[in-house]
Amino acid sequence: MVAVPRTDERLRRAGWVAFAAAVLTVGLITYGSWVRASGSGLGCPDWPLCDGAIVPELDGATAIEFGHRIFAGVTMLTAGAAAWLAWRGRRSDAVTARLLIGAFAAILFQAGLGGATVLTELHGMVRLAHLATAMVTLGLLTAGAIRALDVPWTPSPSKRTATVLLAGVAIVVLAGGAVVGAGVSVGCPGLPFCDDRSTSAAAWLHGAHRVAGAALVVALVWSTLELRRVRGTRLAVGLNHAAAALVAVQIAIGIWAVAQDLPGALRVLHLGVATLVWWAIVGQWALVALARKR
Repeated sequence: MVAVPRTDERLRRAGWVAFAAAVLTVGLITYGSWVRASGSGLGCPDWPLCDGAIVPELDGATAIEFGHRIFAGVTMLTAGAAAWLAWRGRRSDAVTARLLIGAFAAILFQAGLGGATVLTELHGMVRLAHLATAMVTLGLLTAGAIRALDVPWTPSPSKRTATVLLAGVAIVVLAGGAVVGAGVSVGCPGLPFCDDRSTSAAAWLHGAHRVAGAALVVALVWSTLELRRVRGTRLAVGLNHAAAALVAVQIAIGIWAVAQDLPGALRVLHLGVATLVWWAIVGQWALVALARKR
């Protein structure tokens, strides 16, 4: 057997650690939604301390918010380990190193935005930026893991189709985040469109979110047909089908949440599933655009 170069082993380890960090990031985003839905965003009213202490008395909202900070710290350390391993193996593949170092930089920036969210008393646009940076972090970790683990490139869907899907999911997530950031989550009780109970701002934001969701469904149908014409790799097909199934579940959750006046559990589930859709689509895009061709 031919010995595998140490740099390649470092990259493989970086890939697995990056994948673990991606899993943690999915959990962290969902946990963050629970913090918001439970009204615990100011459970730690200061930053970087919590209630003036390194470890506060853990009770109620403080325990929930402090747990989020601990979760974020573990995720950050894991992403940092992946970046360090990728940097050590950078001579074998500089692209992986750039992706995972970028992911570590993004999660550090996200931590700063988390502090800004507290210091601005949960300003909506800061919270939107916090969510967007979390999604960027997840995307970079996923792309870096796929590249480092040498997952095979896929010929289908095309790079253009994969990019359209990626942009579509990003718009849906950002539009949903804008709805929350503007404080109009319950501002559109009508289905499928807003009615005269909605303000113009709420109608516009909810309308954009719902139209973007419908456009994403069309794009997923297109990518599925493309995969039938030109067979992609098993992983690409699986990610596409998983994304389609998750979008169907997400639509059902959204309708149910509106009908039930947005209970907290459904709001958390809504963002959690949205994060999984983004994860599947960004993984598919990475297979098309960043995986190595064999």
